[in-house]
Amino acid sequence: MRKPLLLLCFLSALSAGVFAQTGCPGCSTNLPANLPADTIYLPQIPDGTAGQAYSKDISFRMPKTTTPVHAVDSTTPPGLTLSTMEILSIDGLPPGLTWEASQLVFQTANETDGCIRICGTPLVSDSFKLTVKIRATVLFIKQEDTFPMSLYIAPKSSTTDGFSMDNVSGCGTASVEFTNNIPSGGVSGFFYTWDFGDGDFSNEEDPGTHVYEQPGTYIVNYQAIVDSASFVLESARVLGVTCVDQLGLGAPDLYVLIKDPNGTLVYNSSPAVDNTALPRSFMTNLKLGPGNYTIEVWDEDGGLKGGDDACGSISFNALSNDTLISGGFRVVMNIIHVVDTIRSTDTVRVYPLPALPLISANDQTVFCAGDSVQLKASYSSGNQWLLNDVWITDAVDSVLTVKQSGIYQVLHTTADGCSAISAPQQVTVHPLPTTPVYININNSLRLYDTTNLANYALQWYNGPNPIPGATEFRYCATESSTYGLEVIDLATGCRNYYSLFIALNPLYDCTIGTSEAAVLPLNIQPNPAQTQASLLWPQVLSEDAQLLLRDLSGRLLEQRRVAQGTQQINIPLDDFANGIYLLDLQLASGQRFSGKLVVLR
Repeated sequence: MRKPLLLLCFLSALSAGVFAQTGCPGCSTNLPANLPADTIYLPQIPDGTAGQAYSKDISFRMPKTTTPVHAVDSTTPPGLTLSTMEILSIDGLPPGLTWEASQLVFQTANETDGCIRICGTPLVSDSFKLTVKIRATVLFIKQEDTFPMSLYIAPKSSTTDGFSMDNVSGCGTASVEFTNNIPSGGVSGFFYTWDFGDGDFSNEEDPGTHVYEQPGTYIVNYQAIVDSASFVLESARVLGVTCVDQLGLGAPDLYVLIKDPNGTLVYNSSPAVDNTALPRSFMTNLKLGPGNYTIEVWDEDGGLKGGDDACGSISFNALSNDTLISGGFRVVMNIIHVVDTIRSTDTVRVYPLPALPLISANDQTVFCAGDSVQLKASYSSGNQWLLNDVWITDAVDSVLTVKQSGIYQVLHTTADGCSAISAPQQVTVHPLPTTPVYININNSLRLYDTTNLANYALQWYNGPNPIPGATEFRYCATESSTYGLEVIDLATGCRNYYSLFIALNPLYDCTIGTSEAAVLPLNIQPNPAQTQASLLWPQVLSEDAQLLLRDLSGRLLEQRRVAQGTQQINIPLDDFANGIYLLDLQLASGQRFSGKLVVLR
């Protein structure tokens, strides 16, 4: 079925609803600039995280007329004035969060802007389904509707440079899932150390889940050593050589050659540096593998005396990060090898579980409808009452007044978010017996319906006093008075009572016994009736009869003759008020038909 458009348009904007509830006062209204005066606006409610404090203000603007509605749905007529918009309720809030609105009822002619503050610490993570109820008044017609919304509370989590944890706190115990944020990817040279803070250690790359068995605060220390980078010969700094310039005109013109362990040339700094002044650094940036390399320094002579002159050579490897000397040849090998060490710390908190709450009752927990019992929790605060495993809305006090049957429990939650639930408390409420309505026929007070009295006791009263020995279905009134009839359920002890003032009719003496013919049921259709009722009996009357119509007190309201040969008559009900009436068709022979007519408009 299509929801009323006006409500849906506002509710679809209302992302999580509002519930007027103390605990989050003082929200601030902050709407975007240049909003139209007659519009619908409300942003989404942000997500939260379990175990983390949450406080958000959500501002909204309600419409003044149906014109904004018409803009999104042409089937709604524009221009109708909304006299009021009312935020009624919201159900399904996450445990730990409370709500309060700046106001709940808006006279839209003068006020459309408001805000909601949502605050507290959500205790559990989930996608919560909320039910919002709102009411609008258009042309003096009030209309209510509900709409489902959702609010997501993310799981507790903590992330550091080196690792992250899921479920960083717990109650009694905590199973913490550790994730290594610096994985090796299968590359060698990664070394890990985990100190979980409870005396346990691990050198695994991914320790997975670690269980903390006892309440406490645990400092987790993590270290990753990454020794996977290559060795790089960043530079060779030549300090001294064994050659001189052949022409004696200056310093040698030096260049450097490097060969790998197979003798292959892998670096050549040519062209030579004219008149090289020492010390001189040659930037090589050469990645080194295993084995011995050779570095050679030459003086470029341009072909003089048969070729270039050797100025020194020496072997080195990836670990030769020092000054190498071969005779007069001296060179400093600047070899880089990066080893990263990452250390991270975080905390796991395991809170103690509270003792199980206890429930006590101020009276017996088996009683009759109309009575009540008070259940009291052993904790003065932090309570939530449940009935048949379902939370009772707003039942958070230490005392709960109970009027219906069911299994009651109380959930206690500490300031740390740890909960314990009480043992079930059964409460049984027995129904009252049916009200013992009686009728007055010629001073004879008669219980109207005796079909459900197999295990019941009766007691007649004159005023406030029980009448000794008056325990039958009938009682003969001997004076004008208020007579009461009490019915007692012998199985449960529950009682019900009915009383009526009886004006004694001096024309009848019900103390004198009379024989009565059997009373047959009178067929009344429809029943309950509104404007007219039809009375039927099994066969055509063979003689004249009298139809008597009384109220429940026995007062005669109408009497009419029913002619011989009749089987059905109609009774107009325009002058009858809502209520129960007694019909009695009496034949001259003594045969009777009776029935009860209910008038209900």
